[in-house]
Amino acid sequence: MYYNALTQKHYEGKNVEILKSTGLTGGFMTFNQAYKLGYKIPKGTKAIAKLNKPFWDTVEKSNGKLEERFSARKFCVFHTSQLIQEGA
Repeated sequence: MYYNALTQKHYEGKNVEILKSTGLTGGFMTFNQAYKLGYKIPKGTKAIAKLNKPFWDTVEKSNGKLEERFSARKFCVFHTSQLIQEGA
């Protein structure tokens, strides 16, 4: 129902809740993914949602010990209905 249009992978967890709140279903992708596939995003178009990509980060503490902590990177996604095929 909610998937990345480039990788065809379905979104999971909290990202599904965020996408559900947009009222749209189907494919979503980031600006760079759209560009890679030859799409343009019209000037002034706003991203539909900000999603989170979770990962483990290793940080060195002041005492020299390494500590792993859970973190997340936010990224903006656009719905495929917002995209225009380049040259069309």
